[in-house]
Amino acid sequence: MRTSLGIDSVARSVYIAMVDRPGAKVSELAEYLEETEETVREGLERLSALLLVVPGDSASGWRPVDPEVGLAAMLARQQDELARHRLQVEGSRLEVTRLLSERGRRGRASVPDVEWLAGADAVWQRITSLAEECANEWLTVGPAERLDAAVLDAGRPVDEVLRRRGTPARSIVLESVRNDPGATERLRRAEECGGAVRTLPSLPVWMILSDRRHVVVPVVGGHSVVGAMACGVESVTEAFATLFARLWKEALPLAEARPRTRGNLSLQEQHVLRLWAQGLTDAAAARRMDVSLRTVRRLSEKLTDRFGAQSRFQLGALALASGGIRAEDVA
Repeated sequence: MRTSLGIDSVARSVYIAMVDRPGAKVSELAEYLEETEETVREGLERLSALLLVVPGDSASGWRPVDPEVGLAAMLARQQDELARHRLQVEGSRLEVTRLLSERGRRGRASVPDVEWLAGADAVWQRITSLAEECANEWLTVGPAERLDAAVLDAGRPVDEVLRRRGTPARSIVLESVRNDPGATERLRRAEECGGAVRTLPSLPVWMILSDRRHVVVPVVGGHSVVGAMACGVESVTEAFATLFARLWKEALPLAEARPRTRGNLSLQEQHVLRLWAQGLTDAAAARRMDVSLRTVRRLSEKLTDRFGAQSRFQLGALALASGGIRAEDVA
């Protein structure tokens, strides 16, 4: 099985064994790992490609790179790849916004059960009509970033429709809402009316799912809604329902206090480490988590002191090595 860092389980075991047993022969590594010598040599070749081992004068012919240096280098390479990917994603986002505008001028798209909505008014009208029709379950994730107060006010009629109809509702919102007493109070009142609210440090998308039959995915630009995709295609709505279920399982109920996690890290600390490992800057991490840049920098100082790191790369490597974050988190 290959992790998101590109290290399969055998290569990882070989690397750890070499670090623990410097100078060991290939045959000794194979015996210790209960693998064949050929398997160990193949693992060494993969580690060499990842620059985690270099030619050396040991019995195996290879020397392991210091774990902190090797892992930091791997994180740097992955961050470079992620930066290029983000540029592509941002270009795609701009293209979607342009298409939404064009579709709005032309009216309903030609694809059955798919609508492209342009403008905030059209988006909220469609969401409200879905709320009026929703009978079994209303699921929401987000918004996934900070929005203007006017946008949040525009969604209140939808909440009123759901309360009037008694529609069961579940929502996943940003963890940062806990720092806003007014927003927290509104969410608690929603729970008292039969809703359920959970939080996550960051969210991948803003979506509204009605009866698992219709999904609306708003597009945000400049802290306001510029359009949305509304879809009733079963395969698409099933995919969003699956995403909601996974996020709901990971999210923390609003009524519960934020616990400590692996390595005595808070959820917020663990999450900002993930975002840094994925290549995000402090400013980008602050936007994703909907907290101030000052908060992220305070976390950086705190975590750097805790791990004794000299750089951001080293901090990520030490957090990975100590179990504070997992290789699977760097994705």
